Amino acid sequence: MRGRSALICLTLLCMALELLHAHEPARVADCSTPPTLFVSKVKRPSVASSTTVCQDSLVQLNARNYPPGSTFTWQKGGVDVPNAADSVLVIRGNQSGTYHCIVRSPLCPLPIVSTPLVITTNAKPLVSISAGNPIGVPCKEGTIKLTSNSSGNGFLKYQWYFENQPIPSATSNVFDAIETGVYTLKVVDGFDCANVSGALTAITYTPPKASLSTSRAGFCKGEKVTLKATQGRTYLYRWLRDGQEIDGIKDSISVTQTGTYTVKLTSPNGCTTESNQISVVQYDDPVVSITSPGNQICPGGTLVLTAQGKDLKAFDWKKEGQSIQNATKNTFIVTEAGNYTVMVRDTNRCFSTSKPIDIKLVTKIETTLAPIPGFCGTTSAPFRLTGTPTGGSFSGKGVIGDIFDPQLAGLGQHTVSYTVKGSVECMNGESSQDVIVSPPPQLELGPDQTLLKGNSITVDANLGIGYTYEWTPTKGVSDAVHPAPTLNPEQSTTYRVKATGPSKCIAEDSIYIDVFTQLYIPDVFSPNQDGVNDTWEIKGLEDYPEAEVAIFNRWGEPIFYNKGLYQAPFDGTRNGIPLPASIYTYLITTKPKGLTYRGYLHLGR
Repeated sequence: MRGRSALICLTLLCMALELLHAHEPARVADCSTPPTLFVSKVKRPSVASSTTVCQDSLVQLNARNYPPGSTFTWQKGGVDVPNAADSVLVIRGNQSGTYHCIVRSPLCPLPIVSTPLVITTNAKPLVSISAGNPIGVPCKEGTIKLTSNSSGNGFLKYQWYFENQPIPSATSNVFDAIETGVYTLKVVDGFDCANVSGALTAITYTPPKASLSTSRAGFCKGEKVTLKATQGRTYLYRWLRDGQEIDGIKDSISVTQTGTYTVKLTSPNGCTTESNQISVVQYDDPVVSITSPGNQICPGGTLVLTAQGKDLKAFDWKKEGQSIQNATKNTFIVTEAGNYTVMVRDTNRCFSTSKPIDIKLVTKIETTLAPIPGFCGTTSAPFRLTGTPTGGSFSGKGVIGDIFDPQLAGLGQHTVSYTVKGSVECMNGESSQDVIVSPPPQLELGPDQTLLKGNSITVDANLGIGYTYEWTPTKGVSDAVHPAPTLNPEQSTTYRVKATGPSKCIAEDSIYIDVFTQLYIPDVFSPNQDGVNDTWEIKGLEDYPEAEVAIFNRWGEPIFYNKGLYQAPFDGTRNGIPLPASIYTYLITTKPKGLTYRGYLHLGR
C-alpha cells in the first residue's frame, strides 16, 4: 500500500514539473549551470547593446538559462541592488561596475550565481560655445562667429541648432550666425556619446525674417483660424488687422474676424520686419436640400433621398435626429417612414443641416399635378408640367413629354393627366387637370378725338368680367383703373390703356385727344385813342404760336398780316396811316391745329 502511495506522489510531482516547464523558456538550465547575463536596449531584449555605455544612457541587463520558478536578486559590486527582483535590470550608464544575478529555485538546493557582467561608462563630451562681436551693417546684414569650446573622447562631430532646429550643413566647430536668436551645439564623440551646449542668444545686425502662414484661409461660422509667424524666443511680436494693431504678443494667434493680417517682428537688435499678408475670410455655411421622388413609401417599398448642394464632401443621414449607421453618401435609400435630415460638410469644412423631410407609410400613394395656368391665345409660351411623386408621365392634347404647348392644343378646354406606375399596386396613381386656352381679347378705343379745352370725353375700354385696367398717363383721367373713365386733358395727350384678364390675357390700345382753345374774336373796335377798344384783341390766340391773322378791305386788298405770336394786335392803321371807318374782312388760321375762322370786322372812329 505504501509503495502504491509513493508511486502516486511521484506521478503528481512529475505532472507539476511538466506544468512548470510548460510556462518557462524553451531552454531550461539545470541547477549546476549558472545563468548568463547580456546587455540590450531597454524593453527590447532582442536588440543587443555594448557593455560600454555613455554617461546617463539607459541599458537593460537580462538573465537567461535559469530553472523554472526562480526568484532573482541583483548585485552591484557584491551589494544587493534595491527593488531588483526580476530577470531584467535597467541601469543608467553612469552606474558602472560589476553586476551579478543570484537565482533561487525551489528545484535547486542552493542559489545559483550568474557569470559576472562588467558595465563600463564613457563620460559625455564637455560642450560650450561662445560668440564674437557682431560685424556688418545694422538692420541690413551681418554675422556673429560662434565657436565651440568642447572636449571629448576621440574624433568629435558637430551639429549647430537655431531655435531648436538643426541648421543644414552647419557641422564644423565654428559657425557664422546670420540671424538673431538662440543657438545651441550638439557634439558627438568617438564613442557616440553626445551632449548639448547651453543656449546662447546671438544678436546680429541682420533684421529678423518674418513670414506668416495658416492652415486655411478662412473659417466657418463659430470657428476660428490660427495664424503662425516665424518662431523666435527673442522676438517681439505685433499683430495687425487691416493695418490696425490688435491683441497678440506671441508667435501665433487665433482670429475670428475677417480681414488682412500681418505681423511685425522685432529682434533684440531693434530691427523690425513686417511679414507677408494673409487675407482671412468667413466661409458661408453650405446650402443643402433633400430631393426625393416623393414623400410616400409603400410597405416593402423604397425611396431614394438625394442631398443637393454645391461642393459637398461628407454626409451624415439622420432619422428622428439620430445618425444612421453607414449612411455617409449623398444618397440614402429609405425603407421605412420617419423624419429624415442630412448633415453635410463642404470643401471648406463647414457644416450645415438640411430641412427635414417626412416620409409617410401609405397603402396607396397620392399623385399630384401642379396647377397649370390658363393661356391667352395659342401664341403663349409653352409650360413645363410637374407632378409628384416624380417618375410618372404626362398625357393630353398639346402635351409633349413634360411640356404643354398651347399652340399644339389649340383654343378651348383640354384635359392633362399625370400617371405614375410602380412595381407594386400601391405605387400606381393618376391626377388630371383641365387647361383653358382662351382667345386673345380685342381692345378698340375708337378714332382719335378733338376736344375743346375745358371739356371732357368718356372713353370705353370695357372687355367684360375678370379684367383689370391701367390708364397712362393718369393726369386728366377721372379713374386710372376704371374701364370707362372720363378724360379731361389740359393739352393734347395720347392715352394708353392696358387691360389684363383671365389666363393672363393682355390687351392694349391708345387714343389721341386733340385739345384746342376756342377763340373770342370781336366784330367791332374803335381805335380813337380813348383807351377803350383801341386795338383788335383776340382772346385764346396765345395758345396757337403759329397762327396766321389776315385783314382785307372791301376790295380784297390785305391791310394787315401777322404770323406767329399775336404780340402787336391790329390798331386800325396801315403803315402808320389810320384807316377809314369801314367794314373789313378777317381770316384767322389756328396753326398747328389747322382751324380756320372767317368774319367781318367793323372799324369805327
